[in-house]
Amino acid sequence: MKNVFEELMAPIKELNFLTLKSMEQITAIQTKAFMDYAKIGMYAVNTATEVKDLDSLKSYLESQIAVTHYVTDNAAVDVEELKEVGRSFATEVKEVVEKSIAVG
Repeated sequence: MKNVFEELMAPIKELNFLTLKSMEQITAIQTKAFMDYAKIGMYAVNTATEVKDLDSLKSYLESQIAVTHYVTDNAAVDVEELKEVGRSFATEVKEVVEKSIAVG
């Protein structure tokens, strides 16, 4: 016969595992985004120091437009990844709760 305490704790342990897994996934997405944006920021500062005349200013501003498009596209990808983590977490939590209710 199973230990009653273990039976009561099993869903809680599963939920804690799912929460940790979700937090790790979110942290990985955020860390990647932070690193990308830090590199972009350093690139912007570095290229800004190379502006010497009107032509180089024009070139710099055009590069910033491209950077803006890149950041926007990556932000959209990050949002989709975060939404998927949330959806997956909600589905898995629902399964754990339904399973624990069926057992109880």
